Amino acid sequence: MLGKRFLMYEQQFVACLLTMLLQTFLFVSLSSLLLLCVKLGDGQRISIFFLLSGTIPRYMASSKIIRNLPRIKEILSVAAKFGFAEVLRGTKLGELLGKFKSFKAAENTPAPVRFRLALEELGPTFMKLGQVLSMRPDLIPPEWSAELSNLQDGCPAVSWAEISKVIDAEYEGGIAATFTSIEESPIGDGSMAQVHRAVDKNGRRVVLKVLRPKIEKIVRADVQVLETIAAILENHGANLGFKPKEVIDTFSEAIEHELDLRHEADNTRMLTLLTADDTTKFPEVFSELSTKRILAIEEIHGVELTKWKDAGFTQEQRDTIVKNGAHAVVKQTLEVGFFHADPHPGNIFVVEGENLCFIDCGMTGRVEESMRKDLAMLLYGVASQNIDRVTGAFLRLGDVLPDDVDERAIRKDLLDFIERFTTGPMTDVDMGSMLLAFMDGLRKHNIQCPGDLILMIKALITIEGVGKELSPTFNLVDYAKPTIEQLVKSQMGFGAIKERSQASALLWAQLVERLPDDASRLLDRIRRNRVRFNVDIESMDRTTDAIDRSSRNVSWALIISALIVGSSIMVLANRTEQMDIRSLLGLLGYLFAGTLGIWQIIKYLRSGR
Repeated sequence: MLGKRFLMYEQQFVACLLTMLLQTFLFVSLSSLLLLCVKLGDGQRISIFFLLSGTIPRYMASSKIIRNLPRIKEILSVAAKFGFAEVLRGTKLGELLGKFKSFKAAENTPAPVRFRLALEELGPTFMKLGQVLSMRPDLIPPEWSAELSNLQDGCPAVSWAEISKVIDAEYEGGIAATFTSIEESPIGDGSMAQVHRAVDKNGRRVVLKVLRPKIEKIVRADVQVLETIAAILENHGANLGFKPKEVIDTFSEAIEHELDLRHEADNTRMLTLLTADDTTKFPEVFSELSTKRILAIEEIHGVELTKWKDAGFTQEQRDTIVKNGAHAVVKQTLEVGFFHADPHPGNIFVVEGENLCFIDCGMTGRVEESMRKDLAMLLYGVASQNIDRVTGAFLRLGDVLPDDVDERAIRKDLLDFIERFTTGPMTDVDMGSMLLAFMDGLRKHNIQCPGDLILMIKALITIEGVGKELSPTFNLVDYAKPTIEQLVKSQMGFGAIKERSQASALLWAQLVERLPDDASRLLDRIRRNRVRFNVDIESMDRTTDAIDRSSRNVSWALIISALIVGSSIMVLANRTEQMDIRSLLGLLGYLFAGTLGIWQIIKYLRSGR
């Protein structure tokens, strides 16, 4: 009897001890959090609130957010300065704005222009973000993309003392063992790197593109900040006209390539191998001098295409330059499928007469043959006024099935699209306007176009704009027509039909050949009772979410109940009339349980479920 009573008291003691430990842990955690909120500034306290209210995704660690809060506040102040405060006030970020007010000068300036000016003020990472977005009118409104194409790439030059340390660290033996001389004054300075002339030990005149000191650390910290802001904006429904997280994900992928100059070296060599010819070239890459942080290429001597007016080219020369540029871009995009994604005049030099050299190959695109054929079919279908071909190409380029969209509405819009651009023969089609209208059609029907296809369309539109500036009568379709017809013929000609028939026959033959083995395995599984069926039900995800929510609610209810029961045990354990540590912990447990209960009720009401 005594042993049973001792065992009972022992169990009660263990339960009491465990309850005290749990409550002490929760109490210390809550006290630490409250103390942190007291010591931190307004922005940090708001960050803690974000974390507790679940407005920032779980994968973002609180330490990362707190570490980047000064930069977040700086970005928000610039956003407010250029008139975007009202957009932010509709989100949780509005609580960080505080006293920031926009300048009156911003009120009469269009929003895209203010956005570009804000990016320029925020520094290299944001300038590069604007340049990437200028190439992606599928991610942001076209008028914003067009404005961002005017973004100035120049940044204050880094001193030679700092740049020389970067160069010295990249080569075994340093600068002295690798180069005879390097010009200390840069001949170009961009947001990520700056460019210096040099002469190596072999007497070759080279150009060194050198990443700015600590640019990797700056960019990655800013990308973390952008990811945080994008998550908050998207989770709280900011009306921006685009998806912030998708934009930042695309930018993050692109910027990683910018921070490793070996990618640009590979792109330059590949473009030379696949597309260079008698009229088009790319700079030679000196592999033995190129590293992750330095790109060494030959120096190009020629006339930058932005300065064509000062060069005094005759109209005949301008026509030849335009013809060579159109030939180069059409070959890269429609024939080869690997192309320079940013062929603006600043990246093109006129060399050796009217031949062209493309520089700055950091941004490239690649499209597979089927996509190039579909784009050619779209252009050909418009010229021949064939709605079936245009619709088929449109849906294939958007990678959607007819059952997934309103095909009747799409056909109606495409009929208007065809009538708009068929005022004569195929050579009269304005390719740039037509491709822009094509992207507008995708956007209207919420069809996501592959990013590389958008880059290809952007490259074609850019070179057409350059061509019309130099030669007003220029029409890109004139130069693209042979390639377009060849791509269409490869789909519709007798040879193409024969090739597809042979491929289909081979597939059927392989199917018949495998049929006995497949049937034997199926029958064997049936005999062993090992046949399984996987059923994909669309509503299953919603059911799973409902079960998860119910499980979480039950878990919280158990925790709150355990706190109440444990607190009751602690209070009842005090058999005196005076409050001791057990009573105090019990009362704190009641308070914490009540706080958790109210918090869960608020979350439930806010979720709308």
